[in-house]
Amino acid sequence: MKMHQHSRRGAAKKATTTVTLLFSRKFVFKSGDNDDDDDVYESFSLDDPLRNVLDDDLSSGNFFIGHHEKNGRGLYASRDVTKNESIFKKKKKKKKKNDNNNNKAGGGTEGRQKPITSHPTIWNYDLECYLCLGELSKKTKNNNNNNNEEVSSDGRFCSVECERDARASFYETEQTMDLRRMEKYCEENELKFPLMALRIATRSVQRSFRLDANANAKASVQFMVTQSMRKKLIKEMNISEEEVNQMTPEEAARRIRENEEEEEEEEEARTNKKEEGAMSIDRKTMKKYANVAELLVHAHVDEHQMFPSWKEEHALLLQTLESCEKVRDSEEEKAKIRSVFDIRWYADLTTRFHLNSFKVEYPVSASSSSSQGDFRAMMEQTLTSSIRTGASNGSAIYAYGSMFNHSCAPNVNVTWPERNHLVEFVANENIKQGEQLTIAYIDLNEDWSLNVAKRRAQLEEAYGFVCECPRCVSETQN
Repeated sequence: MKMHQHSRRGAAKKATTTVTLLFSRKFVFKSGDNDDDDDVYESFSLDDPLRNVLDDDLSSGNFFIGHHEKNGRGLYASRDVTKNESIFKKKKKKKKKNDNNNNKAGGGTEGRQKPITSHPTIWNYDLECYLCLGELSKKTKNNNNNNNEEVSSDGRFCSVECERDARASFYETEQTMDLRRMEKYCEENELKFPLMALRIATRSVQRSFRLDANANAKASVQFMVTQSMRKKLIKEMNISEEEVNQMTPEEAARRIRENEEEEEEEEEARTNKKEEGAMSIDRKTMKKYANVAELLVHAHVDEHQMFPSWKEEHALLLQTLESCEKVRDSEEEKAKIRSVFDIRWYADLTTRFHLNSFKVEYPVSASSSSSQGDFRAMMEQTLTSSIRTGASNGSAIYAYGSMFNHSCAPNVNVTWPERNHLVEFVANENIKQGEQLTIAYIDLNEDWSLNVAKRRAQLEEAYGFVCECPRCVSETQN
């Protein structure tokens, strides 16, 4: 069964000669004072506002998202880009007060992109960080701190920062789950996408836990100056807009707090299970984070056409989620999980992984081999790692990275300069304004890639299209 790409998202907003501006908005991180926000490893977050893109805003970067009637959605150069220039590095401009460009969607150091999610290859758990896919040093794996350096207390992370971010995002919940059947199944069948789906689902579950009424009251006060408070008062609590306009922030926070306390009391009475300080799943929040990858292109597969293995993987995913300590004894909480992470969610997410995932690849460094600078040891370890992982350190999906179209003669290279899941897209030639930015979906270093028929067959099998890039057209004519 072939999977064919779903129609591209977005409406035409602005026309050029051959390319239409697809989105009149872009993703940005909210600016805040909390540097420890656990969204640090996302390209964009559904928590954060979407703001309109002005014409001069587009010109401050190297690209815009456009739609071509033949090529579909893609990235195009908004100005001339020089060879070796980072595509997502914005032009330098005067900073406004409290402005932090690194907090913007797909941001990161020097134009490097943070993934929506990533996961190490299962055979390399003992070699790579469980969060960022960076190399684990010997002192980290052995929890050795002879030089008084701050290292992760958990041998699965390359740094205390990664351990902290993972715990805040998904790891606290994952540690209470039984992953053994899922990991064994993926290892035996050489699968990676079920574990990526599980990470998104686990993060969604962790983010959805609601604290008791007192904790909810504190959370309400934190965002009392935002529009979400007005929305709750007017639309959810049916208070008139006139009355809300006359409220002080303190009074509004009190009214919301009282409403939340009433809701908690009603829920406790219904279930008759809650104890003071207990937590339950907020389904709306869980569903929001479960769909964090929904803007990526996917293939729609009817349920009767789904692979039997997908249903088997989905059943294992549900079993793993329901083994969570806070869920396992509550049929009500399990029902919430089943309703959000249904087979339709899993199938759509799996096709998104197939069409948009990147193999994170970088060679093992000499410093991690048996002796410093031992090139032979480094190459042996790299070869061993490649055999164990299928030449991959892990897999990741990226918001902007997924919008590149393919070419067998790409003008953009994909690299992982920090030897972790932060990706950088770099021009490998001078690119003219308005020209499409392309990457290669297949390995062009393989001998078989010299044959146009084999390249096209590989692309059609994996991605459902016949390549009509200039190189393929030229080689076919010749």
